[in-house]
Formats: sequence, structure tokens, C-alpha cells
Amino acid sequence: MRNRILRLAVLAAVSLVVPAAVSSAQETLPGPLASGPAFEVPNRLLAQRAELELTATQAADLAALSAELQSQEKFWHASSKPWIAGARRPSPQHAFDRALATLTPAQRGPAVRALASTEESAR
Repeated sequence: MRNRILRLAVLAAVSLVVPAAVSSAQETLPGPLASGPAFEVPNRLLAQRAELELTATQAADLAALSAELQSQEKFWHASSKPWIAGARRPSPQHAFDRALATLTPAQRGPAVRALASTEESAR
């Protein structure tokens, strides 16, 4: 019983501390990407691989993120109980934050500009 209470206390503390640390350095997602599927974010960064000078490891991480988000999206659409699976649907902002976490600080600014420019050209 003590173990469960201790685990809950630790989880509660971590869930309060981590978003505060992340939100202080959080970039904003370019406009229309916020309404699209979450896997579009890493896909568009991968399309700009040469301009962003991504390493092989970064490209592999972004590809894995894209595949994970696509499978989560498929699961969400295939669910017959959306009120249960709704919490598992990946958000574009979360995908954006995770994708930027794989990049170096020097690559993040150009990545945000690249995402914004691909949105401009898609219109």
C-alpha cells in the first residue's frame, strides 16, 4: 500500500515539474499544421533534411517518431469507442515538441522557419 501511495506521489510531482520545464522553452507550432495529423510534423522536417543538416541519428529518430504517430493515428481512427481512445490521439503540438527535442538548439530555429515556409508554399 505504501508503495502505491509513494508511486502516485512521485508521478504527481513529476507531472507537475516536467510540463513547467518544457513549456518555458516551448516553440509555437506554425498555424495550419495545428489542425492536421500529428505525423505531418516529422514528415515535413524529414523532407527538409538537407537544409536542416540532419544527422543520420536525427533522421532515424524523426522517422521513428513519424511511424509511431501514424500507428497511433490509425489506432485512434479504427477504434469503435472514440470516447476511450480520444486521450491517445497524438496532437500536432506534442509531435512538434518531440520533433524539436531531437534537434540541436542551432537547428530548431531553421526547423520552425522551414515548417512555416512549407505551410506557406502548400497554400
